[in-house]
Amino acid sequence: MIHCARASALCSLLLLLFFTQTAFSLENTVPNEAESALKLLADETLSYFDKASGKITSVEGNMVQIEPEPKAALKKGMRLTAYIEGGNFVHPVTKEPLKKMEIPVGTIEITSIAGHEAAGIIVKGDHLHLADAKLKIPDTKIKLLFFQGDIDWSLGDSYYQMLRATNRFELIDTAIETKDIPKILADARTKGADAALILFSKTSDGRVSIEQKLFWIGDDREFAVKDVSADVGSVKELSVKSGFFTPGTGEKLLTFHLPFKADRLAAGDLSGDGNLEILLASGNTVRIYRTGVDLKSMEEFTVPASEILWIDAIDFNKDGKDDILITAMRNDEVVSFIYGLRDSSYVLLYKTKDLFLRKLGNQAIAQGFSKMDGYDRPVFFFTFKDNSFQKGDVLKLPAGVNIYDFQRLYASEGKQSIAAWDENGYLQVYNDQGVRLWVSKEDFGGFSSTFSKESGFLRDRGKWSVKDRLLLSNNELLAPKRRPLVGMAKSLGYGSSAIKGLWWDGYAMEERDFIEKAGGDLLDYDIAGDRLVILTKEAFTTKAVNLLKGESPFGAQLYIFSLKGL
Repeated sequence: MIHCARASALCSLLLLLFFTQTAFSLENTVPNEAESALKLLADETLSYFDKASGKITSVEGNMVQIEPEPKAALKKGMRLTAYIEGGNFVHPVTKEPLKKMEIPVGTIEITSIAGHEAAGIIVKGDHLHLADAKLKIPDTKIKLLFFQGDIDWSLGDSYYQMLRATNRFELIDTAIETKDIPKILADARTKGADAALILFSKTSDGRVSIEQKLFWIGDDREFAVKDVSADVGSVKELSVKSGFFTPGTGEKLLTFHLPFKADRLAAGDLSGDGNLEILLASGNTVRIYRTGVDLKSMEEFTVPASEILWIDAIDFNKDGKDDILITAMRNDEVVSFIYGLRDSSYVLLYKTKDLFLRKLGNQAIAQGFSKMDGYDRPVFFFTFKDNSFQKGDVLKLPAGVNIYDFQRLYASEGKQSIAAWDENGYLQVYNDQGVRLWVSKEDFGGFSSTFSKESGFLRDRGKWSVKDRLLLSNNELLAPKRRPLVGMAKSLGYGSSAIKGLWWDGYAMEERDFIEKAGGDLLDYDIAGDRLVILTKEAFTTKAVNLLKGESPFGAQLYIFSLKGL
């Protein structure tokens, strides 16, 4: 799946034209931070395959001493072919000697370099044939397996094209979709690769970090690791520049009809084994499922409340195992819980009253609740460790923006903004001083959970609501867009939904359909790794048809999309 689109002749031509143009205009343009980061990775990769030569001066056991040729850029981890010279090649017409034959006798890996001498280890060959052998890196192209992993599609493809433009590598694609390095290397070995390049990525606090690992195939030895990072705004600029920021329908991987009612959803790795679990909440019940070709029920538990308002999965201990954040209503009050997997069962770890909880990126935030105002007092960060809740710094937000209203955005040069819902379903963007910079031209639909504030003397104090999630995918803001079933009559329900993608560059907003068709009335959605999970309910007209078929009037639809290529 990773490189299926690369087979398209049109896509390849456009990318090739872009990078050819870039190569000829570097002197007149300033590459953005993402391009510069990729250049550092490319330079690191190339440095192990530059032309280098020398000769073996001594052999002792499986170790050799090496005398490099002048200006040879030997590097620890580099592998050179050992050869001896045979007879001359002769011109077929003039019979003049051309060059001596080179007979390979082994492979040497550089282990250390000191001044004008170097040492190496014998990877292949024996000391009898290696004594006085010459060394060189072959002139032929290196067969390099390229594993893009979970990094941004445009970023990975840009790097792929950058390496291909060097004309030093024969790049080998892989359809493997796993972080299991031995499986990736096994695929590389099957495909006859000389080496493998494996990329991993994560996004935090407005920056995309990329880790590159290089392996020799045969003994699967890791010989280089390089880390770079770039501002997420520069990554999105690269997407726009490369033509990747276009309307997309997304690849729907799985669809499930749920025979029960569900209102809220969260996705994460609860067991810490790298597999996706989905949490579905309805009323006070939480159901946990593992995805595969079907949904496998893992566990079910209830919380001491009447209605779950919000649910999240977050890794508090940074051990790869997510805990569960739940905020719910009970007798017109707000109560929140933290659950975790302990000894194969989900147990209550923490409970608090009058406090909303939520995940924000890889951090957790909270805000107070009061019957008079709904959301009360500032939003603050918190940590949860050893079953202890620790309050942290206050998060600076624009006036009137509460815990479930917003998402942080990072534009180029690290400029931070806040995207937030207003009470009428319009999206707004504020700068770090709380000044509103942008507002959407139309509202995005409605919010599913609205509650009345406790009335004062002879007056209605209004309502408070739990807004829709605003998520980030490589700093592209995702926001649900609901379309009424009939014209503008929202009271009759919603016939279809989409997920809009919005990218704020610090000055203007670009908008597209991230998922053009996301089912009926979108209830909730979440991102876990390279998967987008969407929970919807069918339109009333569809339910009426199902009733005639004898099907349950309850239930929902669960969709899982791949984020690759979006």
